[in-house]
Amino acid sequence: MSLASRLTRTPLPFDPARGADVAARYGDFPPEIRGVIAGTAGCSPYLAGLLEREAEWLRAALSGPIEAAFAAEIARLQEVALEALGAELRRAKRRLALLIALADLGGAWSLEQVTGALTTLAETAVDLALRRLVADEIRRGKLPGKGPDDAARAGGMVALAMGKMGAHELNYSSDIDLICLFDETQFDPDDRIEARAAFIRVTRKMSALINDITAEGYVFRTDLRLRPDASVTPVCISMGAAELYYEAEGRTWERAAYIKARAC
Repeated sequence: MSLASRLTRTPLPFDPARGADVAARYGDFPPEIRGVIAGTAGCSPYLAGLLEREAEWLRAALSGPIEAAFAAEIARLQEVALEALGAELRRAKRRLALLIALADLGGAWSLEQVTGALTTLAETAVDLALRRLVADEIRRGKLPGKGPDDAARAGGMVALAMGKMGAHELNYSSDIDLICLFDETQFDPDDRIEARAAFIRVTRKMSALINDITAEGYVFRTDLRLRPDASVTPVCISMGAAELYYEAEGRTWERAAYIKARAC
């Protein structure tokens, strides 16, 4: 089936009545902004729901520069405790997905700004989740030799952003590909098994915190399968084991995947 015939058979599901109803909530906004809101709500039931659910926040966000509103929401997350982090990340995802979409559809942001903002949200979620969870393991005495000050450095753990996330190219439907490693040289040989178990717990909890669908939605779908020999290795392995794998067994595509990789 040709592209032209597919487009003819599946017209854009625009609902002008829905768009007008949502835009009416923003009646005091300038006409050009109301037009973007009406078009957005009319074409996307998801964004229409966010325009209603986050109306109070969006009003404040659109009262100044879009970049400032985005930065303020990212900054707000920095103070959130572990117990509330899952819910607050989902709230931030709703707000910022809406803000980014309006900036995109209204032509206020370039493609690079849109994908960069989505990537910043994803790396903020991963970074905060790992640091909070590692801090909790340290508090419970599960990371030998580590104290509260080590939590700021994730206790020797790193999450590598791969693919689109690594290149700041996330789009609206992207999942995030991560490889989680820990520096085994930071632990005495007798303590490495216990440390490994703690970092495996952290990785699993981090993935669930970001990936799981709750009543508040989800943050990002998370894929951990790009790690070395994923079918037999745990979700977090030592840097030494990863290095040995890539030297002895790693396939060309596995090494090439690191072209876009970066610590997040």
